[in-house]
Amino acid sequence: MVKTMMANVYYGPRDLRFEKTPIPEVRSGDILVKVVRSSVCASDVRVFKGEKKAKPGTVLGHEFVGEISEIGEGVEGFSVGDRVTVYPVVFCGSCFYCQTGHQNMCANRKTFGYDYNGAFAEYVLVPSKLVRLGNVVRVPEKIPPEEAALTEPLGCSINGVEVLNLKVGESLLIIGAGPMGLMLLLVAKRSGVGKLIVSEVDEDRLKLAKRLGADVVVNPREESLIERVMSETEGLGVDAAILSVGVPGVVEEALKALRKKGRLNLFAGFPLNSKASLDLNLIHYKMLHVTASQNAPLTVFKRALKMIADGRINLRPLITGEFPLSGVKHAIERRIRLEGLKPIIINPSIEEG
Repeated sequence: MVKTMMANVYYGPRDLRFEKTPIPEVRSGDILVKVVRSSVCASDVRVFKGEKKAKPGTVLGHEFVGEISEIGEGVEGFSVGDRVTVYPVVFCGSCFYCQTGHQNMCANRKTFGYDYNGAFAEYVLVPSKLVRLGNVVRVPEKIPPEEAALTEPLGCSINGVEVLNLKVGESLLIIGAGPMGLMLLLVAKRSGVGKLIVSEVDEDRLKLAKRLGADVVVNPREESLIERVMSETEGLGVDAAILSVGVPGVVEEALKALRKKGRLNLFAGFPLNSKASLDLNLIHYKMLHVTASQNAPLTVFKRALKMIADGRINLRPLITGEFPLSGVKHAIERRIRLEGLKPIIINPSIEEG
């Protein structure tokens, strides 16, 4: 009898189907993980809306924790029942970027939930090559599963702060207080940032940002962000800024908020073919540094898990709502409406058919 599972399969923009599909076959060197908890990422939302590409017929989802259900021949160091999470970047391990520790920039990169079947299913198969490369990471029992499921976005946030080379006591502006903006806030506070300013149009999110440690919160619909930033920084501007919303029109405003030689990280992904009109002299004469970050190297992913295990980052305030595996589409639609922050998907048990 063929064993089957339920999965959320992507067929095209706004076409996500909850359907029965075979459980992946485990071959030599593979690991099969039974998903326990997963979470919806902004990238999942962008794929659903047609703003980011994924291969039709692929199971979405890449933020998750689970238990090893089956191990292929030759796998060492893991046992059935181990709690694990999986680094979702499918990297080659041999290109220039992989060899220099930047697996997230792999020249041959693929990703779970876009090219490989992901976590919005009862099971995820980790191919043997990725098992050998270290993508499967054991999760300490003391970490609640819903928090362990957020290891990947926390890793992205750590990477997003670190690319700015923030020094202790420097000022930081975070534009956008959605799930990732708030996670960036938590990481920045742990890194010893000085004055932390958060800009957001949603009042509930602003209140949460303040509760989580923002020194100044600004609603740009009610007051000038630039004027407020300048008043809070003695007219200089902030040392660094992170753009956590994928809105091209906000890029120039972020640049204006920087002091001379300030740094901007374009952290958020933008819709396909996005363009922005920039005053290049603003960058030139202020000698600004513009960078970006996406995902995180494997080493940072592992550090994120350790920070959760050590209790150095409290992700509980970002978790808003639990949904069954059949409710992934509903959870995504709530994210589109900006309802809640990080929804957690709880998986049911396997079916046979």
